[in-house]
Amino acid sequence: MKAAYQDSRAVPTKALIELIFTMSFDCHDELEYKLLTRDKVEDALAIQTETMKQENLAIGLGMFEEDGAPEEMNLLFREVIKDGMTLIAVDKRTDEVAAVAFNKLHVKPRKGEKDELDTFIEENLKHQTCRKLIKFLDDIDNVDIFERYNTNGAMEVFYLGTSPKYQGRGIGRQMMQKCIEFGRGLLNGTRRRTSIDGIILEQSVIPKIIFGVFASNYSQRIADKLGFDVLHEVRYDDYVSNGRKMSERIGSVHKTARLQILKL
Repeated sequence: MKAAYQDSRAVPTKALIELIFTMSFDCHDELEYKLLTRDKVEDALAIQTETMKQENLAIGLGMFEEDGAPEEMNLLFREVIKDGMTLIAVDKRTDEVAAVAFNKLHVKPRKGEKDELDTFIEENLKHQTCRKLIKFLDDIDNVDIFERYNTNGAMEVFYLGTSPKYQGRGIGRQMMQKCIEFGRGLLNGTRRRTSIDGIILEQSVIPKIIFGVFASNYSQRIADKLGFDVLHEVRYDDYVSNGRKMSERIGSVHKTARLQILKL
């Protein structure tokens, strides 16, 4: 997780605010896919909290064995939201949030520049397993994606979760597709990063690639079907946390985590 936090100063024009409030994505079945707004923040974070219990990295590293660690991760997701790229799927019948994708803008760091997200993590994440999770992500993200893809900007699908009530309907794949569409919209100028209050943020850096760490068979299959390349893969058998292999906590179904990337 080597992101440089992107400048979030707003462009405070009434026309732009109105544009964002009316902007939404194409609807799929009975769901509307759109950017996160302030009134849905707590609902989105509630899905993150609930689905984290199913997340292999959190399970494998023993996060739920350390009091307060899962709750502390909530701080990081609130920080990621500030990038104005988090997408939600909303049930049009009930107005419930069915799924969320917390997306992060990564900016190629300048020489000697301090990474603002790393600074936030150092100052706010104190629990051992939270820091282990960040280190695991840093270890697997050992490829210089900026150099390899000749870009100054990259979009990370930082975390994607579907409410247990809505699981098993293919919403995860659809949400990934919407993330790709949003990234391509940023690239071609038809979409804009916005705050949760609907204000367009500065667009000085545009992502040319989208990537994520896919930690389960299910998410890896989705990434494969959507055309993501595998840049790095690690086995849960090879990582030990608090005296136990990650695979011992995760079980035998899911065996690896992958860094996968797609050109936008």
